Amino acid sequence: MAVFNFDAFTTKSLFVGHFDYQYLRFQAIDTPGVLDHPLEEMNTIEMQSITAIAHLRAAILYFMDLSEQCGYSVKSQMQLFRSLKPLFANKLIFIVFNKIDILKRDELDAATATELDELISSAGVETLELSCNTTEGVQEAKNLVSDRLLSHRVSEKVNAGTNSSGVIGSRLADVMARIHVAQPTEVRESFIPNAALGKKKYDKNDPNRPLLAKDVEEANGGAGVFNVDLKSDYLLENPEWKYDKIPEIFDGKNIYDYVDPDIEAKLQALEEEEEKLEDEGYYDSDEEIDDIEAAEIRRKADQIRTKQALIRNEARMRRIKNRAALPRSALKKPLSQLEDSLDQLGVDTEELHLRGRAQTTTRGRSITRSRLGTEDSNAMDIDQTPRERLRSKSRARSQPATNRREDGVVDVTTRTKAEKQAKLAQRKMNRNARQGEADRHTTASLAKHLFSGKRSIGKASHR
Repeated sequence: MAVFNFDAFTTKSLFVGHFDYQYLRFQAIDTPGVLDHPLEEMNTIEMQSITAIAHLRAAILYFMDLSEQCGYSVKSQMQLFRSLKPLFANKLIFIVFNKIDILKRDELDAATATELDELISSAGVETLELSCNTTEGVQEAKNLVSDRLLSHRVSEKVNAGTNSSGVIGSRLADVMARIHVAQPTEVRESFIPNAALGKKKYDKNDPNRPLLAKDVEEANGGAGVFNVDLKSDYLLENPEWKYDKIPEIFDGKNIYDYVDPDIEAKLQALEEEEEKLEDEGYYDSDEEIDDIEAAEIRRKADQIRTKQALIRNEARMRRIKNRAALPRSALKKPLSQLEDSLDQLGVDTEELHLRGRAQTTTRGRSITRSRLGTEDSNAMDIDQTPRERLRSKSRARSQPATNRREDGVVDVTTRTKAEKQAKLAQRKMNRNARQGEADRHTTASLAKHLFSGKRSIGKASHR
């Protein structure tokens, strides 16, 4: 849908909008206006309108200002329509008379009205009247143009599938074969009941008018005070059933109608019978009736529990397959236990005992036990437990053999000089270790770009 207005370049480019009608999306284009001169003399703005009108498959709305407030006479607007008419070929054309709130079509002078009627009849176009200021006729014009455009598109598609003689072609015939339009065999006229025809028209000022629910509400206090009786319109066999506390459910009866009147007495008798059986010990039997089905269920339950335990155990073994399942202290055996086991079997362990002690060394030194009692008290004993070995090592480490700070230094002066050299060598490493991406270290002694303005201000104020 293309909208062509005659205002002098108030629209300088194509404006595209969308609206919905009958669940379909339509596109409307507002084109710039053009002047009545040859195509070669048109500027870029005018050529946008000409291109849109010539190439778009749309309905053309040609707006005219009969009040001539746009600065152009009605005759010049009609002459422009005649010059642009070749561009409107094979398109729906509508001449829209705008500003009817100022001047309507029937208010034109006789000569202008006659010339306008001849233009409309010769062009074969439809006319619309509206006012964009008061929005009168705008919605009607939009709906009419949309309906015409839909019908035109359908007729184009149908004509595209027929030949010159009007016979439906193969492509359109396939589509039409799938469509069946049901037509009534006989014409049925509309029927209006006599009660509806003779019904009196409602008049609020008529005292004998039929009362409505609104009238009853106003007569009884208005909204919030009176509630409309919804049960009054119930269609029941007996009108007395309308206001039952329990509504009807079947054959005019409700729930209360099916209640046994002796239900309380029967319930009391049943409770007394239960108490009597309980006092007699009828329910005190502890024996469990074990049938074959229950035993089979228990057996299957035991199998399921066993299977679940095996699955959990297997999963646990998979988790700990890369580490020892037992602690190391449980795996280690002292040498004395090995000797006792061999002695019980009748094997001489003297040579094994001596060889094992001779091969056990600490820091390259033999820790064989001295027969003369000169062995080191801190030497590792092969029969010591792991806890005792840790205690002996901790005692040895807590008392270093030499002072590393003074070892290899001749005097105090030499030691002080060595410490100074070590600190100087460590300074660069310490500075790099402290420096990071977030450090804000300014290498310059004075940031001139921060203090230059203050100095000049100080000098100026001093002057």
